[in-house]
Amino acid sequence: MIFVSFLICSCGNTIYTYHFEKQKNIDFSSGKWILNEPYTNNGDHRIKDISVKRFEEILKDSLYEINELRKDKLVGTSFPFEPSHKDLRDFQIATGCDYLINIKSNIVKDEMGSFAHAPNIGSTKKTNQAESEIRFYDLNKLTLLSKWTIIGKAEIIKNADDGSWDYVNTGKTISWNGLNKLIGKINKNKVRP
Repeated sequence: MIFVSFLICSCGNTIYTYHFEKQKNIDFSSGKWILNEPYTNNGDHRIKDISVKRFEEILKDSLYEINELRKDKLVGTSFPFEPSHKDLRDFQIATGCDYLINIKSNIVKDEMGSFAHAPNIGSTKKTNQAESEIRFYDLNKLTLLSKWTIIGKAEIIKNADDGSWDYVNTGKTISWNGLNKLIGKINKNKVRP
């Protein structure tokens, strides 16, 4: 198993760290790809919107949203983020598709709003953090093909004598930006024809 990580800085006092396991260069040029409903505590539809838009750019008409398949296939209302061998086999039989994309994007910490300010006395350290993970499964081989993760973290230390305000990304913004960056990184590293 290959495990690599690298980091990139961004605005809003956020540092993003990428990790990938297994296959880094994914071949999106063939097969039918299912995009599962994202798992998120973000509380809005933007994680799904980002996922659909960005993977449609990569896969064009080879991408199928799980909700589309529910209309005429025997697909349940939910599918686990970490499916078992049996889950994958049953899903492949029910859909006839080749690959599954599972996405999870969660806010880990959300201790400050968009602007961090100084405390009245002493000092404070606050953190906004979100993590996104994308797993690709080969439904024909019933195996995990690749796993990518991004962790975005904005950390601010403020002292009482610091009168300035610092712009910082909220947990939601880190979640959205992180997922967007992660799909962009996957696309950049895909197998080129």
